Amino acid sequence: MPRLTTWIALAILITACSSDANETKEKIPDVAADRVLFTTSFEDFEGWVAENPSLNKEKAHTGLYSIKVDQNIEFSQTYTNQLARLSPKRFDKVRLTAWGYLTAPGAAALVFQITRADQTSVFYEKIDINKVNSWEQVSKVLTLPTVLDPMDQVRIYLWRASATAPAYLDDMKLSVEP
Repeated sequence: MPRLTTWIALAILITACSSDANETKEKIPDVAADRVLFTTSFEDFEGWVAENPSLNKEKAHTGLYSIKVDQNIEFSQTYTNQLARLSPKRFDKVRLTAWGYLTAPGAAALVFQITRADQTSVFYEKIDINKVNSWEQVSKVLTLPTVLDPMDQVRIYLWRASATAPAYLDDMKLSVEP
């Protein structure tokens, strides 16, 4: 009987230790996740933003929602945030990634812009979306100017450009590049 009790106690101890190891492993932050400044698939916008025709359920890369532009909507809803709110640390490079979809030949663009409080543009870069009738992942590393102020605002949006038919954007992510 003492031998059986010893084995049971040992089994409980091993189970408890392995459970602690799993909890510790989950608490260790993923290095790549630490660099993500912003990510959305637009699912969380419903009910939190004013009704806007660019937020739609017509086509989505994941989930139900995406944003769109068409001949009546030149600019989609815009993600806006101050640099200081995105990260307490200064960063020199970011990667902007998203999935775009054109329904007809033309071009739409994912725009990344930084503006001052007086709305003057400090930085502007666009990523063209060109693939028709298929989701296309677009991504670009952006090197930011050194003259940025923590109160400057980041703006990210879909622009119609030369597209005459609907263009969609989903699964957007902004992350710091090393």
